Amino acid sequence: MKRILILLTLIPVVFLFLAGCQKKPPEEQLFNDARKLQEAGKYSEAVTGYERLVQVHPRGKYAPQAQFMIGFICANELKQLDKAEKAYKAFLKNYSSKADSGMVASAEWELKNLGKDINEIEDLSTIMGKEGQQAAADTSKKPGSTTGHQ
Repeated sequence: MKRILILLTLIPVVFLFLAGCQKKPPEEQLFNDARKLQEAGKYSEAVTGYERLVQVHPRGKYAPQAQFMIGFICANELKQLDKAEKAYKAFLKNYSSKADSGMVASAEWELKNLGKDINEIEDLSTIMGKEGQQAAADTSKKPGSTTGHQ
């Protein structure tokens, strides 16, 4: 009876030990695989790849960029705004002190403008200014245009 009890106690310990010995996939490989999926237009799969990288290597070199890309793809490609918001907030909370300042500013800007139509974004209307207005006016005056006067 004691042998069975000892054996039952050791089996889970051995399994835990073996599970802990499994190698993690290299971080750079996970990042490159996710990026290739993104470039191929397989956005859901790319998000899954970036999520895996963040889960397996949360303090790794590529983790900040992977977390940012989760938000970016969810917002701009998949139109999953709730998930994008959570991803950007996680990026700012966990990586803003480690990430490139441009990426931090981009995440803050994306959060501020999440779900807005391009015409509702004040920053873009300022950048476009009169050049953008003139281009829009020129487009509407082209022959065959349905929006302009002929």
